[in-house]
Amino acid sequence: MLRKRDLLRIRLDSRLFWKLTIAIFRRRIMISIVATPKTVKGSIPPAIPLPFRSLERPDFQNLRFDIYQTNKLYLACHQTSDLGKNEQWPEPCFRAGWEKYYSDEYAETGWEAVPDPDFPLDEQKERSGLFDLANLSLHPAACALHYAPATFEGAKAMISAKDRVVLFRPEMNAKRMQKTAGRLLLPKVPVDLFVEAVTKTVLANREFIPPFRRENWVWETRDPRCMYVRPLLFGHGPELGVKPAKDHLFMIFTSPVHVYWPANGIRILVTSQFHRAAPGGIGSVKAIGNYVSGLLPSALAKRGYDWVDGRPVKVSDEPFHDVLYLDAVHNRYVEEFAGANFVAITTGGAMVVPKSDSILPGNTCDSLIKLAESEGWRVEIRPLPVEEILDEKRIAEAFCTGNAAIITPINELYYQGRFRPFRPEKNVKTQRLWDLFVGIQLQMLDDPFGWVKEIG
Repeated sequence: MLRKRDLLRIRLDSRLFWKLTIAIFRRRIMISIVATPKTVKGSIPPAIPLPFRSLERPDFQNLRFDIYQTNKLYLACHQTSDLGKNEQWPEPCFRAGWEKYYSDEYAETGWEAVPDPDFPLDEQKERSGLFDLANLSLHPAACALHYAPATFEGAKAMISAKDRVVLFRPEMNAKRMQKTAGRLLLPKVPVDLFVEAVTKTVLANREFIPPFRRENWVWETRDPRCMYVRPLLFGHGPELGVKPAKDHLFMIFTSPVHVYWPANGIRILVTSQFHRAAPGGIGSVKAIGNYVSGLLPSALAKRGYDWVDGRPVKVSDEPFHDVLYLDAVHNRYVEEFAGANFVAITTGGAMVVPKSDSILPGNTCDSLIKLAESEGWRVEIRPLPVEEILDEKRIAEAFCTGNAAIITPINELYYQGRFRPFRPEKNVKTQRLWDLFVGIQLQMLDDPFGWVKEIG
């Protein structure tokens, strides 16, 4: 049973009480955030403790790309469910108008950072939204659990060569989240709120940012370590039936991480039997539903299997690190990985980026395009046939790129019984892009683009 002092009522507006319940179960703190109309009476049921793996405290010398125990998370809420009985439930796009809602300039209002009642009123604005990292309780009918109205972003925080805490183009992450929100009928998080929330969360977890070591970022000895920042937006309100949620949660947590893939290069399986996305779908936005379809192909590839004639077939004694997908219409043109973009360098020195309406635009890839153009390289954004990347006379280098992958060279491709090796000593342009990109990120080089944001 919860005691009165364990129950904290927080009024966010005149129509709604966010009931923040802090309960202790089996020495674990559970944060329960329940949106309830003020007319509802009765006690709040406690959060049910569920089994989960214990999180380690990070050791910077032995990091994996995994989630570790840190200090704080950030919470903000958007609610439309507590209307008068004679009002209709609004869907967010109808309130704004379709044309306005889908425009790049429109950002949804109505977000409120959840205040922490443990701090005095004069500190609420500065500290609102930050809570000790804990589990969140959700109603079993939470919309995101059933219909996946949810999106996330991946960002980084690092200690730079100038001993500053820096972010890299966080506004790009915010704008991409807004684009995804428009497609999934989620309320858009304003760019200023997004960047402010990321900044607060990172600084609250500053002790978990791995220290800067130049050798970790030099091409020959690269072994990157940083803080991964995960903003997440989802419909947490209970719904029955396929429709937009009425209540939404925007949250951010962090974890120190090691490099996503081996920095010295990876082996890739190109699949023609599975597809990541299709035209008219949601491949061009960062919807969480885009990722689950890649779990089976990736699991097979990591065991050296391809999918042939409806069954898994062993094609390599060595594991593949990931899967590269082709387009779903022609089953011929290169698209991307489940969580990263693909880039090729021609034997003539041009940088080729695949073009498709079902590819997710990447912030890192966009930065590399601008860097290549600043170097005077020819950049081709076009459909890229799979047979072209297999041709050693046409393609000299290939790599995957993304927030987690950074720039990871591809050492070998496999496609339908054929292996295509790449020679690491030929990665001249890949290395140049790495040097420029991480040099700017870590403030080892000047930043002519204004990409780096110092926050502490």
